[in-house]
Amino acid sequence: MYSPVATGIFCFRNGGKTTNGDIGRLPVTVGQGAAAVKAVGESQSLFAKPVQTVLESCSELAKSDKFFNGVKKTVKFASDNVNPLIVASSGLKVLLAKKEDRKETIITESGCLAGMFLGEGWMKKNLDGILTSLASKNILPQGKWLPVIKGVLFVLGSITASTIGSKIGKKVAQHWDKPLVKEVKEQDKSETAYQPLSLKA
Repeated sequence: MYSPVATGIFCFRNGGKTTNGDIGRLPVTVGQGAAAVKAVGESQSLFAKPVQTVLESCSELAKSDKFFNGVKKTVKFASDNVNPLIVASSGLKVLLAKKEDRKETIITESGCLAGMFLGEGWMKKNLDGILTSLASKNILPQGKWLPVIKGVLFVLGSITASTIGSKIGKKVAQHWDKPLVKEVKEQDKSETAYQPLSLKA
């Protein structure tokens, strides 16, 4: 997990999308929620011990209850496969789209995903170094606030990148079937047809 703070924010964001009818985001919300809870349990915060106790109790219950064990495995799978589930949710959106809107939806969703993955990939490689450098120059606060800033910036960067990708995809979709060069309109035959020369005076 790159950032527990970012994961928590994404969880709430995807939860909002789920309640607004984007049902494909439900598994993503579950996975990110589980990852965020696990991160809290492994942290040094005041909530770590209570969360660890709850997680241990869930593990014990899963050993004796087949249904709960199945739920636990499902949640773990979602937690370990958040990005594939995001891709799957976009695929579901394409399948549920109207036939006439399907081409535009698939191109727009592809742009959104490409933007998101490119943006997040760049941030995972560069954001830590940039923030550490800024903190060492006292431009940003150090200590406990730096992970919060990192998480918020990661979320904002991801949303911005996916939004730009989505808009580019939508533009491409709108011009997908249009010819690159405008066809020249045929002139009126009455104007272009050969008119024989009249010799009458």
